[in-house]
Amino acid sequence: MRRRLLLVALFTGLTALAVWGQVAGAQSLELIPMPDALRQQHSLPAGLSVQLTSPADYNRQSVSGDSGRWTGPRYEERGNPGNSGFASLDWRVSFDEREGDTDAVALANIVHSNWQRDQGGQISVPHLVGTRAVGTILGSFLMMTPATGNDARFEGVIAFPLDTNLYAVAHFEALQPPNDSFVVNGSSTASSWNRGQVLVSLAGIGLQGNLPPTTVAAHAYRHGRRVKGKVVDRFLDAVLGAPVSLERLSGGGWVKVAGTKTSQRGLYSVPTKRRGTYRVTVRMAGFTAMSRELRAGR
Repeated sequence: MRRRLLLVALFTGLTALAVWGQVAGAQSLELIPMPDALRQQHSLPAGLSVQLTSPADYNRQSVSGDSGRWTGPRYEERGNPGNSGFASLDWRVSFDEREGDTDAVALANIVHSNWQRDQGGQISVPHLVGTRAVGTILGSFLMMTPATGNDARFEGVIAFPLDTNLYAVAHFEALQPPNDSFVVNGSSTASSWNRGQVLVSLAGIGLQGNLPPTTVAAHAYRHGRRVKGKVVDRFLDAVLGAPVSLERLSGGGWVKVAGTKTSQRGLYSVPTKRRGTYRVTVRMAGFTAMSRELRAGR
């Protein structure tokens, strides 16, 4: 949580505590899965989804596939309360296959390219497997707003990597209230309100699900009677529930002698048999990761 607060504190115009409080008390949670064809093309595990968390004052109005709208509190025109409406946030999730870094991908997914930059930078996206936080993935965000001083509209984009030349992208637009002749909740200037809610939405992005295993650590314990270690993905985040095989070198080939699955921390522990050369192999979603060879056994 401390890392999350430090990250959010980078956002202009909001304190870390205020942003985290809104995310924690959010009204709507959206899970947008990666399309199966794209996931299989990159040999990624099933269940991989982008998670969106709405600001605290917003509820789901509609969802259609990979996009939707959240509606928020009432706004009204200064001096003319009859001219009113409800604040809204439009969101969309996509998966972008292209070369480049996260800054370039975020910029490429901006819709209002004629607007001016409000702010941007790097952001750590929480990586979750179920309710378990296994790490973070470094991405980039960018916010845009019209150049006219009275305009209250904002656009925000966040991009973070999933695989080589594959990025998850979340896009937000706060278009209502449209300008600073309106106030939200009776007091908040429309532009300040919209900017804050887009920032909160960007801070509420997460990745749900395991990524493929890439590194398997293995060490002998208890005088070689057990082999223990950890399985992580390309971002060094733990891989949970991954099938683990302990293999022993025999007759020029490798023979499986024990198996288990990684824990809720990505850890495993398997017993050995007779003395010999061992390795640990993890096969998941078309990926195979192996540990170094080690001497173990009774």
